Amino acid sequence: MKKSIRFRAHAFSPVLSVLSLAVAASVQAQGIEINPVVVSATRMEQPLSEVLSSVSVITRQDIDKSQAATLADLLQGEAGFEFGRSGGPGTVTSFFLRGQESKNVVVLIDGVRSQIDGLGALTITDLPLNQIDRVEVLRGNAGALYGESAIGGVINVITRAGKGTPKAYGAATVGSRKTELSAGYGGNVEGTSFDFNAGASGAAGFSAMNPDKNTAVNPDRDAYRNQYAAGKVDRKVDATLRLGIRASMKNSVIDYDDASSFPIVNVKTDIHQFLIKTDAVGGYVNQRLTSDWITNFDVAASNFSYDAVRNGLEAANNYYTGHQDVFRWSNNYAIHSSTSISFGVDQSNEKFQQRSSYDLNRDTTGYSVGLASKMDRWSFQLNERRDELTMNRLTTSALKKEFANNSHLFGVGYQISELWRVTSTISTGFRAPTGSELAFGGPDLIPETHRAQEIGLVYSVDKALVRAVYFQTKTHDAIDWSNGGYNNVGEIRNRGYELTARADILGNSVKASYVSQDPWNVTGNYLPGRRAKQYGSFDISRLFSGYEVGTKFTGASDRGDINSISSGTLAGYTTWAFYASRKIDSDWTARVKLENAFNRNYELAGGYNTPGRGLFATLQYQPK
Repeated sequence: MKKSIRFRAHAFSPVLSVLSLAVAASVQAQGIEINPVVVSATRMEQPLSEVLSSVSVITRQDIDKSQAATLADLLQGEAGFEFGRSGGPGTVTSFFLRGQESKNVVVLIDGVRSQIDGLGALTITDLPLNQIDRVEVLRGNAGALYGESAIGGVINVITRAGKGTPKAYGAATVGSRKTELSAGYGGNVEGTSFDFNAGASGAAGFSAMNPDKNTAVNPDRDAYRNQYAAGKVDRKVDATLRLGIRASMKNSVIDYDDASSFPIVNVKTDIHQFLIKTDAVGGYVNQRLTSDWITNFDVAASNFSYDAVRNGLEAANNYYTGHQDVFRWSNNYAIHSSTSISFGVDQSNEKFQQRSSYDLNRDTTGYSVGLASKMDRWSFQLNERRDELTMNRLTTSALKKEFANNSHLFGVGYQISELWRVTSTISTGFRAPTGSELAFGGPDLIPETHRAQEIGLVYSVDKALVRAVYFQTKTHDAIDWSNGGYNNVGEIRNRGYELTARADILGNSVKASYVSQDPWNVTGNYLPGRRAKQYGSFDISRLFSGYEVGTKFTGASDRGDINSISSGTLAGYTTWAFYASRKIDSDWTARVKLENAFNRNYELAGGYNTPGRGLFATLQYQPK
C-alpha cells in the first residue's frame, strides 16, 4: 500500500498566493462567471456578491469542465462540503455541510425539497449530472428558510430548461472505469419551453472494500449500472401566467461488499447488490398577480425503493421503500425597489417502510416569512419559520409524536467601500427524529436544536469575487445511538474559517476554497466521524492555442471514521486531476481527464477503496 499523504495548511500556500493576486491584478475575462445570480440564500434573486450567507455556485460550464462522475465528486472540494462513500459511485454516500451530520442537510430540486429515506439519508446523491444546469450550495443553518434538517445547509439543484431554437445535445464518455452515453432535446417554441434527456452509464469498478484489510470480502471488481430519464415542459400562457410539469426516473444496480454477512459460503463468489429505483413527478403554476407580486404553486410526488440482495436472494430486513407528497405555495412581493418580502406554506407527507421492522408516516407543515432590504450602504435579511410535525410509528409498538419549532435568521451587511463588504448572520434551526430513530428510540426522544453565527468579508470586482467567513455552530439534544437505542445525547459544536474565490487572473480561470474547522462532540469528547479539520481545493485553467487545459487539486486532513474514539483514523490525502478540452467546431467539443493522476491511496470510509488513477475521454455535442 502506498504511504498515506497527510494534508496540512501549508499545502495551500500556492492557493493563497494566487488569491492575493486576485486583489491586486487587473485581468482579462476568460469566461468564468464571477458574480452569478443566486436564489437559495433568500428565496429571491440576488447577485452572489450581495448575499449575506455563504454560497457557492457551480454552473453548467463548471460541470462540463469537471467531467465529474457523480454529484458528490462534482461538489468535492467546495467550501463547507465533505462526503463519505462506501466504495465506488452509487454505493452508500453521506453528505456533510459545515461539519454537521449527513441527516442535517437538505437537497432541493428546482427549489422543491427532495426525498429522504427512513434513515434520514438523501436518495439522490448520484443524480445524473447530464440533467443539471447549475448547483447552489448554501452553507450554514437555513432552517428559517427551508425548515427541518436544514441546519448544515442546503444544496439546490436547478435542472436543465429548454432555451432558444430546439436542438439536440449529448455526450459519450469512455475510460478506465466508466462508460456513459447521454442525449437530450430541448428548446422553446412559441412560448413553450421543454427539455427531455435520458442516459445510461456503467462502471467496471473496483473492489468496494479493501481485501487486504478484510479477508471476508470478495476481491472482485464491484460494478455499477444506471439508467435514467427526465423531462420538463413549461408553457407561457400569457404575460402573467406560466404552467409547468417535470418528471424523472432512475434505476440502478450497484455491486458492493459486506464483510458482516454470515454465513460466508465462498468469499470468491459472494455477490452483494443494491437494486435502487427512484421516480418523481410534479407540476407548478407561476402567476404574476400584480407588477409587484409573484406567486408560485408547486406539487410533487416521489418514490424510492432499496433492495439489498445477496447472491440473487433478498437479504433479511434490507428492503426499504418510501413515498413523499409535497405541496409548496411561495410568494415574492416587492414593497419598494430596494425591499422585498417572501412568504408561503410548505407541506409534505412522507411514508417510510423497512420490511418486518417498521412503518412510519410523517406529516410536516411549515409557515415562513422573509424580508430582504437595502438602505444606502446597509443590507438586511430577516426570516421566520414555524414547522409543525406529526410522526406516527405504525409497527414496533405504535407511537404518535408531535413536534413544533420556530426558527429564525437575522442578517446584516455593510458596504465599507466600492470593493469591500462585511456581512453577518445569526440563526436557529432544528432536526426532528428520522423514521429509524423514532422506531428504535426512547419514548422521550425530542428534536435537536441548533444555533449558528457567522461573519464574513467580501471583496468584489469585475474579475474576482473573494469571500472569507468565520462561523460557529452549536447543537443541543443531538440524537445518536446510545444504551441500545437512539437518544438525545448532548451537545455538538463547530467553529472555523472558510475562504472561497472565483477569479480571472492574468488569463487564468480560478476557483479555490479552503476550510479550517474544529467540529467536536462536547458531551462524548470526540471528533465526529469523516469530517476533516482542514480541507479544500484549487482549480485553475486557461486557453492555449484553442485548447483549454487545467488542473484541480483536492485535499483533506486526518479524520475519524465513525468517530475519533471507537473507530480508526482515516489518513489525510491530496489528489490531483488534469484535464483538457478543445472545440472541434461550434457544436462539438472533445474532452479528456486524468483523474487521481498520482494514484493516491486514500479512504472516505474505513476499509473501503476509492478510485485510483483513471483516464477518461468525452465527446460532447452542444449546439449554441
